[in-house]
Amino acid sequence: MAAAAGPDEADEAVRGTCEDASVCKRFAVSVGYWKDPYIQYFVRQAKERKAPEINRGKLEWGWRHLAGLKADKTSVHGQGYLIKAFLKKTECNCQIVNLGAGMDTLFWRLKDENLLPRKYFEVDFPMIVARKIHNIKSKPPLSKPIMESHSGDSLLIDSHSLDSSRYSIVGADLRFSSDLEEKLKKHNLDVHLPTLLVAECVLVYMTPQQSANLLKWAASTFPVAMFINYEQVNMMDRFGHIMIENLQRRQCNLAGVEVCRSLDSQRERLLLNGWETARAIDMMKVYSFLPQADVRRIEALEFLDEKELFEQLMQHYCICWASKDSSNLGNVLQHVPSHGNLMWTDWDWDVTPETTLCMQNWPKSVPVFQQTVLMASAQRSPCPVQELMDIDTKPKPSRPPWFERHVQPCMAELLGTALFIFVGCLSVVEDSGGTGRLQPALAHGLALGVTVAVLGDISGGHFNPAVSLGVWLVGGLNMTMLIPYWVSQLCGGMIGAGLAKAVAPSERYGNASGGALSAITADQQVPTALAGEVAMTSFLVLVVCMGAINRKTKTPLAPFCIGFTVTVNILAGGAVSGACMNPARAFGPALVSNYWDYHWVYWVGPMVAALLVAVLVRLLMGDQTTRLYLK
Repeated sequence: MAAAAGPDEADEAVRGTCEDASVCKRFAVSVGYWKDPYIQYFVRQAKERKAPEINRGKLEWGWRHLAGLKADKTSVHGQGYLIKAFLKKTECNCQIVNLGAGMDTLFWRLKDENLLPRKYFEVDFPMIVARKIHNIKSKPPLSKPIMESHSGDSLLIDSHSLDSSRYSIVGADLRFSSDLEEKLKKHNLDVHLPTLLVAECVLVYMTPQQSANLLKWAASTFPVAMFINYEQVNMMDRFGHIMIENLQRRQCNLAGVEVCRSLDSQRERLLLNGWETARAIDMMKVYSFLPQADVRRIEALEFLDEKELFEQLMQHYCICWASKDSSNLGNVLQHVPSHGNLMWTDWDWDVTPETTLCMQNWPKSVPVFQQTVLMASAQRSPCPVQELMDIDTKPKPSRPPWFERHVQPCMAELLGTALFIFVGCLSVVEDSGGTGRLQPALAHGLALGVTVAVLGDISGGHFNPAVSLGVWLVGGLNMTMLIPYWVSQLCGGMIGAGLAKAVAPSERYGNASGGALSAITADQQVPTALAGEVAMTSFLVLVVCMGAINRKTKTPLAPFCIGFTVTVNILAGGAVSGACMNPARAFGPALVSNYWDYHWVYWVGPMVAALLVAVLVRLLMGDQTTRLYLK
């Protein structure tokens, strides 16, 4: 595991993640997700059963670790294919530097497959290295492969380092690249060899500046190199915040999490620090490339009732890979052309005419490393190369522009609120008297349902300050947008009420107080009216949160469920309080018609209701990612 900025206590928490990850990995191996005969010598068996979501997450970790080796007839994916492709392409005339290796067993598994590079380096905290060296010295299945691959003088070994001709493990702090380079060179690091650097959940524990320094050092030190990074992504959404909070409870700070905003930010970090090309995909995409037979085998191992949680987890981890090939790797390896028909048949891969055709259609601009990655997956399903090309060679959709993220949602809230309140006020003003509450109830409900359906994908379709408060409290709205939403909704309320006044006959407008809430006429009515507003708004906000926000219960019928809720509330409670349920609906007509009697009731009631619903959803009714407790 990687070093994190901060005092010794913070570093100790990061070191603890090494043990946790290794225990989870061994449990997943014991269940049968993949084979790793060496992990048992480094870590104890877990006492309790791990959740299937974690095991499948560790299966992804296994795909990354297994270096393309066969695991129970399953060809592994992710980083593994990148590593195997690099070794095959260089004919193992290269070196691997595993940064933050922890209890990783890749060296032993590569030796079993006769795929050892010229030298394999591991780097981690001195304390973790000391423990690993102790296990190697005391366990013959670990020490014997090192001795068998060693040539020359006797091994050099002390408490914090081990150096053989093919394998070295070094205790160092990755935050200090000059110290790291000095220690690696003492163990015969050759900067002129093609070098593969691997980092797994390492950079995220370092500050952005520290990780940038490490990446710059690697890019400037090795003329021919590839960097593979596996870590978190999409960490700015609610699920990401929960992941961060869980680690913080263990005093483990993700100091570099700001770089994990998106796949784009991961790529940008590599490109800004000296790497010539950079690619990234999330682990759910890796999972989707698996052959269906392998997926069925995996899913048969354990029942998974929270598939959505697993998908969320996989969408929050990614593989990024970058290359630097100033000396042109294609020329270094004379027998492998750098473009076109690479000698895939020499790599023991099943090359079909279909995949050959895909290869011939690759643009010449595709880099050598990218061709390696594309072909590494070409045999997994009927020609997925084109799908990977869509991911890795076509322009990535950029993050929505500032206008679409901030201005457009507020405009949608203003427009939707204005239309809803215009129709609502006009229905009250023009009520013929014979329909009672039916006309306003239908007009309000249908208008709200339609506006939510039409504008909901832009802003969420709140059109109500109480709804925005409730949605924010359950994690469905960014805090920075709450106040702009409120302002937009109140302005929309004024515009809607003003339009109703402009088109309504003045006599009817005055008789109806401009559609303002006038059901409360005496102080004695206030308690029941306030209670009615709290109850009816709670119903409305609950429908919004459960029907449109909560992942487990949300439905495409949410807009009309919301509209119908308003309709039934007005029919049932219109005589009690006016069934406002919306401070913007109260504010706009009150301002335009200058009618403020008991106006505060229509603010306090809905806002209290939003708080009550948020507590209910957060504690009891929300899905696993929404609930704060009882997970």
